Amino acid sequence: MSSGDRPVAAAMLGLIAGVLMLIGGVAGLVIWAVAIPYGMWGMMGGMMAWWGPMFLGMFFVVVALISGVVVLTASVMLQSRPAQAQTWGLLMLVFSVIGLLGMGGFVIGSVLGIIAGVLALTWRPSPS
Repeated sequence: MSSGDRPVAAAMLGLIAGVLMLIGGVAGLVIWAVAIPYGMWGMMGGMMAWWGPMFLGMFFVVVALISGVVVLTASVMLQSRPAQAQTWGLLMLVFSVIGLLGMGGFVIGSVLGIIAGVLALTWRPSPS
């Protein structure tokens, strides 16, 4: 099969984006789990801490992790089922934009995911 039969560029950019988004999500999880509790609790033992920012930060970490998994899965499915390129491209595009909430793989992951989604949406198989 030639590269005209599959959206290779979109799938590879999507893989890179998904991995970066997962790395960013795991890094955010580590920072949330290790650094935030010590900084928030301080000398008062958590009595004076406001828990809202901690849980909001965790929400963004979960959004980043879910977005990374969906973008990674969509790029693998794009490579294995190119006939459904518009579906997988739309998933990559939407979840890359959503991933920006959780810093989207240091932002570059979301940008690459958006580019991959657009490439997948505009891809057409080469005429035989």
